[in-house]
Amino acid sequence: MIGGPTGTGKERVAQQIHAFSKRSGTFVPVNCGALPAGLVESELFGHKKGAFSGAIADAPGLVAASSGGTLFLDEIGDLPPPAQAALLRVLEEHEVRAVGSTATTAVDLRVVAATHRDLDEMVDEEKFREDLLARLAGFEVALPPLAERRVDLGVMLGEIIPDAQLAAAAVRALFAYAWPRNIRELVRAVERAAALAGGGEITASHLPDEIAAAKFAAPAPPVADARRDELVALLEKHHGNVSKVAAELGRVRQQVQRWIKRYAIDPERYR
Repeated sequence: MIGGPTGTGKERVAQQIHAFSKRSGTFVPVNCGALPAGLVESELFGHKKGAFSGAIADAPGLVAASSGGTLFLDEIGDLPPPAQAALLRVLEEHEVRAVGSTATTAVDLRVVAATHRDLDEMVDEEKFREDLLARLAGFEVALPPLAERRVDLGVMLGEIIPDAQLAAAAVRALFAYAWPRNIRELVRAVERAAALAGGGEITASHLPDEIAAAKFAAPAPPVADARRDELVALLEKHHGNVSKVAAELGRVRQQVQRWIKRYAIDPERYR
């Protein structure tokens, strides 16, 4: 499960996971928010000819197409509840049944999901299945916004515009800018600047005005997080016993463990 704000490069991370996995199948990206509302299950799990109006031929579906490779479910929080239930069954049974079919097909999946949403809150609001979240969140990666990853900016620039030269003022502006739209905005800005530079040195004048004018600002004070504070207080109260913390919160232990992991809290400190 890859979390983080929009534009932080979650699909790129998923692609690298697939590349390093050495799996022989393909990388199949699926934008769950862009699937047609009435055809989500058909698109994901396939359908048989005649299963519904317009189904003029058998279709395997995106899940079966990724068998042997990696299925990347982007914006998993946008998946409708019926499709969530069907996906959970696929993950548990390692088989998929096409819409309109009585037979199942075995699949060998590696699933990487991504979201900019707080799925724990969606579980609380009964908008996302807790059992599916537990299945997907076996290993979690949190991508911080680009403003918190300026140390990576030089590497990113070297990949986006490998042969370009940057003037000192342009470099200062790129590092000072807050990048509210993250890596997507960075790519757009530097590719535009490289085109305007015409193969020459990229100067601040080639950057969008708001980036060229950026100045380093004092770091903002940390924002208080009520949930983290509550977790710490309860861990202190219960001497690091996660089960007792979960019971007092009225949550399952797995959800509390996800929160602890997200906030990088070590329960052992309170034992």
